[in-house]
Amino acid sequence: MTTKAQLFMTAAKLAGNVARERVAPAKATTLEEIPPSADALTREWLTAALCADIPGAVVDAFEVVGGSDGTSSRRALRVTYNEKGQAAGLPTRLFTKSASSFQSRLMLVAGGVTESETIFYRDIRPLLGGLRSPRSFFAAFDPKTYRSLVIMDDLSAEGWAFPDPMHDTVGRQDAEDMVDQMAYYHAAFWNDPRLSREFGKLANTEVFQQRINDVGLLNAAKRGLDRIEAVTPPSIFRRRADLIPTTMRALHLNATGVPTLLHQDVHQGNWLRDPNGRMGLYDWQAVARGEWALDYAYAMSVNLTTENRRAWERDLLERYLWRLGEEGVPNPPSFEEAWLRYRQQPFHVVIFSLLTIGAGRFQPAMQPADYMARCWERIAIFLEDHDSLDSLS
Repeated sequence: MTTKAQLFMTAAKLAGNVARERVAPAKATTLEEIPPSADALTREWLTAALCADIPGAVVDAFEVVGGSDGTSSRRALRVTYNEKGQAAGLPTRLFTKSASSFQSRLMLVAGGVTESETIFYRDIRPLLGGLRSPRSFFAAFDPKTYRSLVIMDDLSAEGWAFPDPMHDTVGRQDAEDMVDQMAYYHAAFWNDPRLSREFGKLANTEVFQQRINDVGLLNAAKRGLDRIEAVTPPSIFRRRADLIPTTMRALHLNATGVPTLLHQDVHQGNWLRDPNGRMGLYDWQAVARGEWALDYAYAMSVNLTTENRRAWERDLLERYLWRLGEEGVPNPPSFEEAWLRYRQQPFHVVIFSLLTIGAGRFQPAMQPADYMARCWERIAIFLEDHDSLDSLS
């Protein structure tokens, strides 16, 4: 069966599922049912999901108190328990994430994203105690209905901040925090056999992008190429036809390198600050397997002003390599090896930015236009500064 035929069948099945949910909305009462959204939650279901380890604990009441919609539907919850649940300190301020619309569910399911995110929050996040990121209390994906749901900490209720990236500057300490966090989770799974064994359903970076291409988002990236001239150096815009083919070559190189755990979407909008102002990372729906430099080049190219990136990038790369050693990687790359990979691996953020800039009417809204224009300008200057288009020759 061809990829287009498979996609058509997935879309048809998904359309039927979503239509049934809207015509006859059902409430979930047992864990055998994955709620399509926070609106389908019940006290019985939340009791099964949150109280299983505390005999006699019960959810007394809950309310949905706000949220937003983009690639996923995000809703905050306030939960109250009976005396046993209160005594056990069960979480009362929570945050849910689901794919409830047809467009978002098709993109996330056909791209393999929902299953990968479930694996991260259910199986991998508990292994990363030093990660400044939300903990998960429930994560599941139903391959029959294509529903998925993650329930995690509502960190905003605990004093964490989610700054607007258009009004929040990444300073030197922030950049070092980003480097240290990436080195931490990269080192934790550096060339780790669990990536192909226990977590083998995580796609490598090349397969991940190919799935996105197959969903049709490559057309959005091509549209994005027609919208970037105003914020692109002439030397890069003249070679815009090379950007997507070079991206796929870079991802093939990345997928065949020393594997580790990758976040894959480390733009500033996915970084948060803990109550002490330290940088942490959330929104792991693009999690995958691949070589370290994809995350690292992505973060440095898009989150720092061009002036600061030029001034700090060598020091920050030296810090990253040192942190890898401190976190237990026996033979981190040399600076020369790492610098070459740094030059070669900004292309994942290239294609993510282009498909967001070129979003069509059936594509979920992902990022504001002014933010994407700023991101692309920084990325394009990075490509020019590092001769990245020719670095893969």
